[in-house]
Amino acid sequence: MMQKTFSVSEFEKKYVARLKDRTLDWNVLKFQEEVDPSYKRAQMRYIGRGATANNDSNVITGEHFTLSTMVLPPGCVGPLHLHDDVEEVFFILEGEVTALLQEDSYSEVHEIKLNARDCISTPPGIYRGIRNDGKEEARMLVMLGAIKPNLPTYPEGSALEELRKDRAKEREAIIKD
Repeated sequence: MMQKTFSVSEFEKKYVARLKDRTLDWNVLKFQEEVDPSYKRAQMRYIGRGATANNDSNVITGEHFTLSTMVLPPGCVGPLHLHDDVEEVFFILEGEVTALLQEDSYSEVHEIKLNARDCISTPPGIYRGIRNDGKEEARMLVMLGAIKPNLPTYPEGSALEELRKDRAKEREAIIKD
């Protein structure tokens, strides 16, 4: 039996994601922005689909986590949401943001200020969000600790939670492939 020779060009096709081949996706989270315009933000996926289950063929197929970059305009918010199955990491590349944390749908929202090169990791089961408090766009890396995370939930009674329930069937159809 012949052993296949390692091909760096095949490796590069499969495991290298270049900025020049990516675009900011302002539509992947548009459903949130339609609920509240302050939820406007863009994502650029590098590894895996993330919790949005967006079928982006231009990503590295991950095995254990997802990685994307996010742009958050001044004054905008990544709304409080909860991942029941994975930790989520925000690594701030540029900007001044506030991490939002909530133990459950009815408890106080806590705030932690973050600046460039600060990082926060939120374990499963805690609501988390992020708000841009600066005058410039905030840019961050976002990692989720599973290749196909469960769809996040939002605080009970919120407009986003009601929308999530409606969209759950659509997402399940996407991630089956």
